[in-house]
Amino acid sequence: MSLQIQPNPEGQQPAPDLTLSLLTWLEENKKALGIGFAVVSALVVTLIVQKNLRASAESEANQALLAVLAPGAKGAGGSAADLSRIASQHSGTAAGERSEFLAATKLFEEGKYAEAQKAFEAFNLAHPDSPLGGPATYGVAGALDAQDKTAEALAAYARFLSGFATDSLAGPARLAKALVHESLKQHREALALYDEAARDATSAAGQEASSRKASLLQAHPELAPATTNAPAVKP
Repeated sequence: MSLQIQPNPEGQQPAPDLTLSLLTWLEENKKALGIGFAVVSALVVTLIVQKNLRASAESEANQALLAVLAPGAKGAGGSAADLSRIASQHSGTAAGERSEFLAATKLFEEGKYAEAQKAFEAFNLAHPDSPLGGPATYGVAGALDAQDKTAEALAAYARFLSGFATDSLAGPARLAKALVHESLKQHREALALYDEAARDATSAAGQEASSRKASLLQAHPELAPATTNAPAVKP
């Protein structure tokens, strides 16, 4: 005779109805859920709209800048005033930032060195993290140099070389700074910079620095490193 264990109806508990529980919870909290969903939806829509607006603004700024720079445009390359207008109208966009930098560059090209200096300085203040910060800093130095403000130009070139030593403009900056030193009869300082700039023999600045170095040494042979011609002492 086999022993069979009979179920104990009194000791069994019914399995919870999860579906019913979830529906009950949703019914009780539907107001809060509705508010939360509305908030999240509004946030998502806002982010999408802002992204589209930024994309639209950037596109409009680029089109405006290209229209000014187009070769077929009247006054190809744009005037400083035109570029400044685009920078103002499209502030906050990358194209607007580029327009501001190009406006300063155009002032330099037009020989308005004092205005160019101020424009480059204003650019660096407004865009401290811009990838154009190096060229703008170099622009300040060049504008001071063009105004024959030699002491200020030397300090500006030094700031550029200190902050942007690996920039592609470092070679030209060393050459320009050396030329200022040479104009002030500071030949040793000039020679050191020519020597440093000449290490990049493939660049135009490096080749010019090498030529300037040779000319300086020819005019001032006392600057050449001393050589020892004494015979070697036998042990």
